[in-house]
Amino acid sequence: MFGFYTHFVIVNKSQAIIKETLNSSSSNIANTNSSSSNDNNNNATRPFHMSYEMLISDSHSLTQSYQKEIGKWQSKQHDNKTMISVTDNYLPEFEKLVNRAESLQPTTAKYLQAKDLYIKSIQSEMGSYKHFRTFLITGNKTEDDISTQLLSNALKYEIKSFAAFNNNTVTDTDNNYSDKSFLPV
Repeated sequence: MFGFYTHFVIVNKSQAIIKETLNSSSSNIANTNSSSSNDNNNNATRPFHMSYEMLISDSHSLTQSYQKEIGKWQSKQHDNKTMISVTDNYLPEFEKLVNRAESLQPTTAKYLQAKDLYIKSIQSEMGSYKHFRTFLITGNKTEDDISTQLLSNALKYEIKSFAAFNNNTVTDTDNNYSDKSFLPV
């Protein structure tokens, strides 16, 4: 089976981390910002942490939805042509997430770092899907390998974003990522 199958496991691990990270942060934040959360629905006026949480939730939902389509491809419910079309439909949705992330207005240097790392995460995930699309067209195993590596990078960036959000500094060795295997975004 192709390396892309492992991506689903990465997504689920990421969701467990985000739930733990944001649950611990949200309980402290909810008490101080509850009045502003109901007033406005745009990134400019919503507190950064709430916009960040919503972005992550939407990102994870989109990723899960795409991964379900990958599952259909793996089980032969989708052929390559259909999966290419599905990917073409999903890529603009990921681009919208990047645009939303770019519009976030962090209030601290650590929040800025969290924002920047999350943008890199989404961009890396998009890059993964673009290479996967190329793999579907060409059958070139290198494209599948690059796709897998970029999705792994997306998880690494996401974990670092969560750490920055929580005012922690994470190094590659803290996460057993000392292999320095990031590919450029």
